[in-house]
Amino acid sequence: MFCKVRILVRKWPIPNPLGEAYLITAYREGNWGRVPGGFVETLEKDFAKYHDAKYAVAVNNATVGLMLSYLSLEIPIGSYFVSPAYTFIATINAGIVLGLIPVFVDVDYETLNIDVNHLAEVLEKDKENKVRLVVPVHFAGIPAEMDKILNLARKHSAYVVEDAAQAHGSIYKGRKVGGIGDAGVFSFQTGKIITAGEGGIVATNNYEVYEKVWSYHNVGRKFDGAWYEHVRIGWNFRMTEIQAAIILAQLKRFDDMLKTIRTSARIIFEELGKEEHIHVHRVPSYVEPNHYFIPISIDNEILKHGGKEKLAKLVSEKGYSLIEGYMMPLYKQQALREPRWKLPVEEYSKLYLKNSEEACRRVMWIPHYELIHGEEYTSKYVNVIKSAVKEILK
Repeated sequence: MFCKVRILVRKWPIPNPLGEAYLITAYREGNWGRVPGGFVETLEKDFAKYHDAKYAVAVNNATVGLMLSYLSLEIPIGSYFVSPAYTFIATINAGIVLGLIPVFVDVDYETLNIDVNHLAEVLEKDKENKVRLVVPVHFAGIPAEMDKILNLARKHSAYVVEDAAQAHGSIYKGRKVGGIGDAGVFSFQTGKIITAGEGGIVATNNYEVYEKVWSYHNVGRKFDGAWYEHVRIGWNFRMTEIQAAIILAQLKRFDDMLKTIRTSARIIFEELGKEEHIHVHRVPSYVEPNHYFIPISIDNEILKHGGKEKLAKLVSEKGYSLIEGYMMPLYKQQALREPRWKLPVEEYSKLYLKNSEEACRRVMWIPHYELIHGEEYTSKYVNVIKSAVKEILK
């Protein structure tokens, strides 16, 4: 069983000869679990270098990567951590299971990333210094305002972990995201721009963080220690050689794919940007997103006539994908009401973060896998969305 999906989901990734060759090699090697000098170690080195980081640890998914990153910072149980309200729940789940308490900040409506002004307000009100961690999400592959976030966090003696699950290859002021904060976490889940079906990786420029994450993900072992010597409570969160081989093949040709995506994105901005009833969210001039998604907002007229669900359905019927996006801000999720986590649910019930609420009502996502087929395809895709809007409003 799986949850219901109301949109057309394309097969992704597209098979290619290099990927098949790497996969067959890993299969025939006969060592499918992580081995010294294998595909996993090569991936860690190559991925770290590509993202301007010194170190990386490949894990079985990005939620685990976030959890181990938070854990490596030795934040006391009961401490608070800041998350945008408009993001996937994994961002906060990774902290909640460690006994940390999420504090929600609003997003900037245009970028859908942390609103640094609201972040400053939240940190200013924290007179007891309970906030020990800030987790900016590079939503849709659009880098958050890392300079301002880091300055605010450092003044408050808080760590910064980048949730870069959607931001492979995204650039902030000339620097790849993921290695800017204390750690950065990327996802290789099935829909991601680089994928092995599942998987994740932690990037960092901090050796202590690297060493601890490696140990935690490898059942508490230490570098160069004995196999049955465990210096920490840890888990088996290792990536397989087969997953790493699949990912490595995609990383080799990733820059070429990004060029195609960015060309298609320009067409979206130019052609769909003229549509009266849709706003295409712009990105700051100092960032280069990977366009994992291109966020668009629908206006009141579309909302009155079926909203996001109707538009996604019509586009899907034509054989294309347009994603409805998040249904509610995180502070409204039922999961936070589970008694065992002892979260401040009464405080959450009083929250109303305007931009996050509006984004959940209006924002839809153009997925990256609709941006890889060239200029002619992209123009057809834009026309399908425009036709769907006309159909709704006729």
